[in-house]
Amino acid sequence: MMINKYLFQRGQALPLALVLLAAIAATVFYMFNTGQLVQEKIGLTNTADAVAYSAGVYEARVLNYDAYTNRAMIANEIAIGQAVGLASWAKYAGTSANNISQWAKYIPYVGPYIEATLKAVEKAMDAILKPLGIAVGLHDGAIQVLKASQFAVHGPGNSIALFNRKVVMDEVAKQNDPDVSVDILPISDNFAGFTKRYAQGERTRMRDVVERNRQQENFLKTRRWDFKFGICVRPFGGFRIDFKKRGGTALIGLDGWKSIDTLSAHTRSGSKCKRRERPIGYGSSFSADGLPDNYDAYNQSRSTNPRATSRALSEGVAWNSAPASVTGGAIPEFYDLSEDALKQKDPRTQITIRVTKPNNRQRYSGGTSIVKPSGSLDLYGGEHQGEVTASIARAEVYFERPDGANKLYNKAELGSLFNPYWQVHLVPVSIAERAQAALLQGFK
Repeated sequence: MMINKYLFQRGQALPLALVLLAAIAATVFYMFNTGQLVQEKIGLTNTADAVAYSAGVYEARVLNYDAYTNRAMIANEIAIGQAVGLASWAKYAGTSANNISQWAKYIPYVGPYIEATLKAVEKAMDAILKPLGIAVGLHDGAIQVLKASQFAVHGPGNSIALFNRKVVMDEVAKQNDPDVSVDILPISDNFAGFTKRYAQGERTRMRDVVERNRQQENFLKTRRWDFKFGICVRPFGGFRIDFKKRGGTALIGLDGWKSIDTLSAHTRSGSKCKRRERPIGYGSSFSADGLPDNYDAYNQSRSTNPRATSRALSEGVAWNSAPASVTGGAIPEFYDLSEDALKQKDPRTQITIRVTKPNNRQRYSGGTSIVKPSGSLDLYGGEHQGEVTASIARAEVYFERPDGANKLYNKAELGSLFNPYWQVHLVPVSIAERAQAALLQGFK
């Protein structure tokens, strides 16, 4: 009987097939884990970028809000100055009308009509003083609201701003992936000391900005004109009269506004052309009690028309809006860049954040996947250091005008909280920050 010699060779390929199947299974698990881990890492990286960018957006909005409110407070300060200046001018116009009417009535035929007209002008000027006082109070109240809103955004030591920023970061992370957590403390962060609340004697920077705006307002800066006729020459004598109008509105230190308007006729007569001042119109106003005087202000009203100025400041003529306001138009407390930030040529905030996701919440064989390896295949589980996957990202807030030139009046404009041009972008993470993140990963 013939026996097939190949009969005893049956089944010898089975061990090789098993080895190949194990290798294929390991490869499949490895590729599966690799693909899933890459997908998880990409998602976590995108989440980190979104969290960092959102933190930067929040910081930029805080800085721009400070800039908008600072500009609004400056505008209200100028409005108070305008109201005080108008009150002074109205008092001056009223006294001018009253003094002129006493002489106009002697003009034949038309004198009584001129007198009646001037009396009406005087009453009209007195009538607008009350609305101006209300205006000062409203603008001063608006300043107090804006000042309080800045403090509400920042809080003591920027605590409220930092807390709200963390809330924003957590919310963005959860919207991207509910299983992602943001570290409580950023890897790096300089926002807390980037701004400062300037109070008391530190308010000079705001005052300087208000003063520059005052200098650009012609009505506040100077109200003057001159009219001359006649001649008087020593020793021949003669007669000459100079009408000199002087006036202006000044910001007195950090405490409020004061304004003076005067008109005097300066006559020169006789062989010595003796000079004499005859006050015609005068008025003054101030936004707070006890404001010190500024001799050089008011467009030389005191030096040119001393008698008229003295009458303008006398009781019963000077107008005070103080009862209608809270602080009398004083320069408010405000937020600006800190001293250290102002010293920088290009001040910027930087924040580097770290987000993590637990291994057991990730879609891979060692996580939430229903495909679980066992035995030798468990070598390809792909567990992570610290039982979490982490990703870091960095955002930077910088100052740049929309045109990108950062030019104002042909000069380079440095970052400040008086113009709302703060923007945000993502920037590369430094080597030192990557090393710090690696240490955190190892300690988990």
